[in-house]
Amino acid sequence: MDMKSKKEMRKEMLKARDCLTQEEVRRCSERICAVIAETEAYEKAGNICLYMPVRNEVEVTLMEKQARKDGKTLWIPKVEGEILTFYRWDEDMEMTTGSFGIREPGGSAAQPLTALTEQTPVLVIMPGTVFSERRDRIGYGGGYYDRFLTGRKNDRTIAVCYDFQIVKELPAEVHDVRPDMIVSEKRMIK
Repeated sequence: MDMKSKKEMRKEMLKARDCLTQEEVRRCSERICAVIAETEAYEKAGNICLYMPVRNEVEVTLMEKQARKDGKTLWIPKVEGEILTFYRWDEDMEMTTGSFGIREPGGSAAQPLTALTEQTPVLVIMPGTVFSERRDRIGYGGGYYDRFLTGRKNDRTIAVCYDFQIVKELPAEVHDVRPDMIVSEKRMIK
């Protein structure tokens, strides 16, 4: 079997995801967020890393109100060079448009996740372009999440996607971080 390259698969999935309607994105995102809120990883997490969605990514920010009500501290990423740094997401936080056109923390009041030690468990909700049934993940090619998660052994990770983004198998590399769980609008893979 001739497997497509990561680059080809990424391009194909992004094109398919771009074709989703806003109604489809919203409906699927609500379902995915509801499933995550029922997981043990969510229940046990005091700190949750979300991302700011772009280009029809799953809208994990729909979890914000419920997570705050549940007493969770929320964190959102900012690309700083080759590094992904998470900042505490306060409701009145100043936001700017950063790398890749993604909304990210702005201003100097933002508190970086380095305030948490690697021993503090964090639930990281992560995006991606293609996933396998074995939980392999193709991101956007920058390796930001792989670098961030390296060495953070106490964190739990949930990758989110639309069900069409899950394929039987993917070309995986040693440095690729496999999420603990993948949640789509139709299934959960552990």
